[in-house]
Amino acid sequence: MSILGDLVGPGSGVFGVLDDLMKRLWPDPAQQAKARLELLDMQQKGELAQLDAALKAQLAQAQIEDDEAKNGRLFIAGARAFIEWVCGVGLGYQIVARPFLVWASGAWWHVPAPPTLDMQTLFSLITSVLGLGGLQIAHKVFTK
Repeated sequence: MSILGDLVGPGSGVFGVLDDLMKRLWPDPAQQAKARLELLDMQQKGELAQLDAALKAQLAQAQIEDDEAKNGRLFIAGARAFIEWVCGVGLGYQIVARPFLVWASGAWWHVPAPPTLDMQTLFSLITSVLGLGGLQIAHKVFTK
């Protein structure tokens, strides 16, 4: 069974993930038992259901993105790559090419300087496409 099936399947989900995480973090059985009691308390209060719903939504989105990337049609699979190329070209222009063009336009060509790009929009697009938001970074930090 796949990881997605293991996490979303009955009797698993967030509780199974957190239980496995507790085994890794606390090798002492007494500390594991204490952490399990707190986890069960969270489950009874309903907090774990909210975490489980959020995890399932994230996993479903990841599965959709994986299916889109595997699609053979360029219009579907190429959309993310197109946005990444546009962002890469925009950053290359703004950070590498534009300073040289400004210098050359003033020193040699005697024409107005080339336009600047809206970097706030470009960076917000890059961070969202590449998944550089806080949740992705936290996931990478805490799963090492």
